[in-house]
Amino acid sequence: LGDDAMHGTKIDVDTYVPRTLSTDFKRHGRLNLEFCREIGGFLADALGYLHSYGLTHRDIKPSNIIFVGGVCMLADIGLVAAHGERTFVGTEGFVPPEGPGTFAADIYSLGKVLYEISSGNDRMDFPGVPDDLQMEEMRFWRGWNQVICRACAPDVFERYASAADFAVALREVGVIKPEPLGRRILRGVIRISAGAIFTGTALSIVMHQRDWRIAMPALDASNLTPEELARMRLPRDGRFWMNSEGLRFVWREGHHIADRPVTLELFNKFLDATMHPFEGEVVPWLPKGGKQEYIVVVPPDDANAFCDWLNREDRSSGAMNDDYEYRWKADVAVRPAAGTREQWSSLRLELERLHFGRVAITSSPSGAVVLANGESVGMTPLSTSRVRAGMGTFEMHLPGYKREVINGKVEEGNILKLDVVMKPTRAVVFGKKWTNSLGMEFAPLGDVLMAASEIRRADYEEFFRQMVSSAPPPVPLDADRTLPMTHVSRADAQSYCRWLTMVEKSKGLLEENQAYRLPTDDEWSMAAGLPREKGDAPEERNDRIEGIYPWGFNWPPTRAAANLWDGTGQKNKEGIKGYKDGFPGLAPVRSFPPDSRTEIFDLAGNVWEWVEEDYGGNDSKLTRMGVVRGGSWRTKERMELLSSHRRAINVISRVDDIGFRMVLSIENVHAREDE
Repeated sequence: LGDDAMHGTKIDVDTYVPRTLSTDFKRHGRLNLEFCREIGGFLADALGYLHSYGLTHRDIKPSNIIFVGGVCMLADIGLVAAHGERTFVGTEGFVPPEGPGTFAADIYSLGKVLYEISSGNDRMDFPGVPDDLQMEEMRFWRGWNQVICRACAPDVFERYASAADFAVALREVGVIKPEPLGRRILRGVIRISAGAIFTGTALSIVMHQRDWRIAMPALDASNLTPEELARMRLPRDGRFWMNSEGLRFVWREGHHIADRPVTLELFNKFLDATMHPFEGEVVPWLPKGGKQEYIVVVPPDDANAFCDWLNREDRSSGAMNDDYEYRWKADVAVRPAAGTREQWSSLRLELERLHFGRVAITSSPSGAVVLANGESVGMTPLSTSRVRAGMGTFEMHLPGYKREVINGKVEEGNILKLDVVMKPTRAVVFGKKWTNSLGMEFAPLGDVLMAASEIRRADYEEFFRQMVSSAPPPVPLDADRTLPMTHVSRADAQSYCRWLTMVEKSKGLLEENQAYRLPTDDEWSMAAGLPREKGDAPEERNDRIEGIYPWGFNWPPTRAAANLWDGTGQKNKEGIKGYKDGFPGLAPVRSFPPDSRTEIFDLAGNVWEWVEEDYGGNDSKLTRMGVVRGGSWRTKERMELLSSHRRAINVISRVDDIGFRMVLSIENVHAREDE
């Protein structure tokens, strides 16, 4: 469908090269700014349409934007996914620091595309200004650069809230807005006044000093862009500076130093804003030629917390950017009272200029989360241009692999390149199949893992040996080891889950917040193919959904789908009419095909399975009544084999057709969260 790069809609199959933004850029170099504005608004609209359906593109770059009939379109939809899909994909330089898969990430990528084609620079050089920018383009570029910088802000919350907002901002670049009459009059008055003052001063100088003259152009702030005005507020070397709280800083010994210690008035703002408890002393202080003030004397931890708060305040107000941060030192001019603790001190603030380098980290396999000095900076492959210079510690986290810690020195202006080979472990990875230390297979079920099979006698044997009991096992554990474990109460099953959790944590297979447990009533329903059911307790949900069975929608089953009561080997006892499964009693686990959706075995028949809740819920009057699901080899009634059926039974029951299976989850996480 794409136009030809050279001949447009006239296609010659033998010489055809599709026209993309990439081919335009390679052919013409830096593209016309007004052309960039036009296609930028068009592409932002297309992105907004994609986002309105909850989808993200995840790989926006010049070569993925084609022209069809002269109109640019988003293409290469192979990586499109639902919003929040965090698998690391995309192209280096167009992927934001937090990774792809969100609406904000797509806006960042489109901003980088527009920067590259409008500046002629590589995306890795962002936000550098093009070298060949003409004077007549300067005003347009200021507005354009402001929009692109916001779209590509490292902080997600500083970007445009939506692609639609981005499109509006792009279309407004270069559009001259009518100025209100009042503002024009005010600007005229300011200019006339400034001109009069300047002229009078100049005449006075000429009259009294005829041997020299000096011309000083008046500063007209009305012609400055918001970006230029904001830049004027930032600290500059060699200049006096005032922060957002009115604290004055002088330039001394190569950096900015506050002209007074931190007062109680300023420190109280910090305490009120953060609800930080106060510990310290208040000392009167009389500066030379000034009025008395009250200075705080505080512990080092409180001083550090105050500096962190002031960093956030000044950055959010625009008085300071990320190139600076506060540090403090004890002020010798303020003498605390005798007996004040040695660690306490008054605070004289200084402004420290930060230095940054670039870091490029790759891992095998990719997709590892990288923490730099304890803070997340993205996923591998990672390339970031703002990492504090100095020794850095980088942690790599990838589910199923050992945590890797590497150190490196970041130097200003240089790139620190690191490559890490992740070492696999047998630890659990949610969302993927997993096999535990006993060889039990677990299948993904929403946000948890469910055992693919019922617990076997072989699985129960080691646990029984470690139990402090002189009683014989409820069933022979050394024979028919593939049969499901029966004669267990709900408490027995829960004890087994706790025991196996302890064992596998000691082996390093489970994290501290991961544990085995019985499935909840809703998780068992989800595994059996049921949607959310009405009712707060199993009793209220019982039999409310008809026509769905763990094997499908047919009654009776048309094939040997489960170990049910079919009369096999039972004289004069009628089972399910026309049904044969070949087992007169218990069957080994996995004797029948698994559910094709979940790959979980034996949800119907063989043994009833305990779930976590009581039959009547937390407020039940049916005390000590638990819930079992799924039927057993003795079950032949249609209603009992519905996926929605619950059987109420005393929680201390130990019988020959009740067993259990387990769920592995993170603490307080369920397969599907409650509404």
